Amino acid sequence: MSYILLTVDVEDWFQVENLRSHFPFNSWDSCEFRVEDNTHVLLDLLDDFHISATFFVLGWIAERCPGLVKEIKTRGHEVASHGYGHQLCYELSSSELKKDLYRSKSLLEDIIGQPVHGYRAPSFSITRELVDLLKEFGYRYDSSYNDFSMHSRYGKMNSIQQHFPNARLNRENSFTELPISNLKLGGKSIPWGGGGYFRLCPFWLFKQGVVRILQQQEYYLFYCHPWEFDPDQPRVDGMRIDRRFRHYVNLAETSERMNSFLTSFSQHEFITCSRFLNLA
Repeated sequence: MSYILLTVDVEDWFQVENLRSHFPFNSWDSCEFRVEDNTHVLLDLLDDFHISATFFVLGWIAERCPGLVKEIKTRGHEVASHGYGHQLCYELSSSELKKDLYRSKSLLEDIIGQPVHGYRAPSFSITRELVDLLKEFGYRYDSSYNDFSMHSRYGKMNSIQQHFPNARLNRENSFTELPISNLKLGGKSIPWGGGGYFRLCPFWLFKQGVVRILQQQEYYLFYCHPWEFDPDQPRVDGMRIDRRFRHYVNLAETSERMNSFLTSFSQHEFITCSRFLNLA
């Protein structure tokens, strides 16, 4: 049996790292708030297919939209943490990182009334210190490792690769790393886990890559963001051309592509991260 782990990083359009210089943290409350409507678009689509997913919710969002967090849980999905302020983990001091991890986990647990087991670092900014702190704070798993080496923001924990005989890291039977699923070709890792790569790649080709990944390992882990389902979001002037392209490419097609993705792989079981780990 092969499984598909569909994951969502719940953050708003102005919180992405490519727009950090345009919208610093202290400006967020003055930005147009669109995450609730966009998350509902995705929730409704998943309802149509009777699929459960894992939603990594930003603590800043949870503070302002506790009803949305409760709805995600009520509609059968797993609530996990995306940190609080969407800051790259390796840019935070130890004390700042501890505060961010504790604050986000506590917020979410207070809202849903049960433990939060999973975490994903903003922009996959994993570090060895992060993994150790997640274990200390009682997280059960992390999903922050992306082995596509050509992205400058992704964590570079090359030493961790040796622990992935089947794309999972299980240490002392208490903590698991669930990496983003990428395609391996000619000894290289090709980004194939979702996000902008899902919007850029022709769907027929993306589908073939997912099929190959599922032939090679027991699961495929996909990620997306609510703002990717929002072609009408504000356009920001003055962005670097490569960042502008990555952020806005094919936004109008995301919903249709996701529908095609869910339809194409309907014979597989879509499962939350925690439920997948329970099967191991």
